[in-house]
Amino acid sequence: MLSRTAAATLLGALSLVGFFAGCGSKMEEKECTKLKIEAFDLLNKAQHCNTDADCNGSDWPDCQKPLSSTNGEEIKKKRDAYFTGKCEEQKPACTDTTPIYCKQGLCVRKEKGSDPAGGG
Repeated sequence: MLSRTAAATLLGALSLVGFFAGCGSKMEEKECTKLKIEAFDLLNKAQHCNTDADCNGSDWPDCQKPLSSTNGEEIKKKRDAYFTGKCEEQKPACTDTTPIYCKQGLCVRKEKGSDPAGGG
């Protein structure tokens, strides 16, 4: 099982290297979709933190969600490859602007009507 995962990771990395080695042409739709799915998978995992400074809002692949600085770097790489590949995207209408902070070791969005400093 691990060897399949390693092989899939290697294949994905090689396809990105092949893309960047090309003439900067448009990436295939399936590769664009794959990058976006991988970013969503990473974003939907627990976002661990130690302090509020460890937490940010993601700016891609969708509306802002809590994101740890550790996972932020991985998502940035995928986002950069996505847009360098000239993948087409419709911008979502995002309206939630509540603050994101570290609560009990996880990056979370402040619940409306609660005070993160007051613990409730």
